[in-house]
Amino acid sequence: MKRELIAKIQTIGFIPLLFLIGLFTNIFNYGYLFAYGCIGLILLKKQFLKKAIDRNFLLLTFFSITYSLFYALNPWKGLQFVVIYASAPPILYLWGKYISYIFKDSILIFFSAIILTFIYSLPAMASVVLNILEGGFGQLDRNLPMFWGGEVVNATAMGAFFVFNMCIPALLFSAYKIIPKYLIVVLSTVFIISLLCVLRIGSRTQLAIFMLSLIISLVVAIPKRSFKENSVTFTVFTILLGVAATQVSLDLDSDILATFASRMEDDGAADIASGGGRTKLWVKSIDYMFEKPLGWDLAEFGYSHNLWLDALRVGGFIPFVALILYSLRFVNLIYNIFFSKKIDMSFQILCLTYTLGFFSLFMVEPGIDGTFTLFILFCLFVGLVRHHYITTNNGNVLNANNHQSIN
Repeated sequence: MKRELIAKIQTIGFIPLLFLIGLFTNIFNYGYLFAYGCIGLILLKKQFLKKAIDRNFLLLTFFSITYSLFYALNPWKGLQFVVIYASAPPILYLWGKYISYIFKDSILIFFSAIILTFIYSLPAMASVVLNILEGGFGQLDRNLPMFWGGEVVNATAMGAFFVFNMCIPALLFSAYKIIPKYLIVVLSTVFIISLLCVLRIGSRTQLAIFMLSLIISLVVAIPKRSFKENSVTFTVFTILLGVAATQVSLDLDSDILATFASRMEDDGAADIASGGGRTKLWVKSIDYMFEKPLGWDLAEFGYSHNLWLDALRVGGFIPFVALILYSLRFVNLIYNIFFSKKIDMSFQILCLTYTLGFFSLFMVEPGIDGTFTLFILFCLFVGLVRHHYITTNNGNVLNANNHQSIN
């Protein structure tokens, strides 16, 4: 499998992978330049493009163009983002389909998704680890400088980079039989480091995703496994919980939980219930939907801290509706994947847990203007899983003579 994975990566090519890595790690905040490269490189794959255009691509393109046109009226991040906002989401969707088209096998696509999301987390992981090495866990400032360039990033945005690493235990449980032992060790190490980083910045969202993704994996996998396999699983979990309970201190006075303790001192329960004050912004945004259907300025009350409502803020009702339709099509896709008898269980759990991660962040993050890299990673993921679902259920559509497109 290792050789096959390397061969598939070589088929995609070194230059495209370099641009994708540069885009998702946003090297020195120049990720938009790598986005231009990704746009140009996919256009060279003409045979693939002829049959890769589908309704999702057209809907996403319509959303991106309308969103970018309204952004052009107030391009506060720079005029170059007009082109990036208009083209990068549908192009990354095509890149997801292309990666799935090259890899074909579900386990290879499974690993490609893990690799891509790990690459996405690397700058944040390096940033938080360096901060821990420098000052330990006792520091109370949750906003840390990014590894690239030293720009200070708030804790919520920094924590977003770790969301998929929090799903690693669920993925290991679902696919431990087919994952090489050395890779299990590597992924376990990545998870432990990520967990320490999450504790340092006090991200409650990431801990919730870790627990929920593990519950999802257990609920899906247990009915499909034998009594013996489930017995071994629960034995391992019991041992791990025992080790954690005896070796890890959960005292809020301990250094490792200092950030969480400081967050809970000032009415922490109420803060959780209000989504960190975001619910007020959501209600206000819904009111503005009717008062200002063509969108409103950021100066009104800042970000809405919700992907769909921030799209409404920037572009008004038209891109807002287009994005909702695109999201609903994705939810329907995940529903079909979950109930498909042809889709491997580990791939189903990957889709469910990553969907949990994406939508958990989209509910609280400030939309495309604030977390654009996360959004285009989502677009790539949609293309990746959609092409695999279509080809698994209907054959290799891209090569089929009787199909003109992937619908």
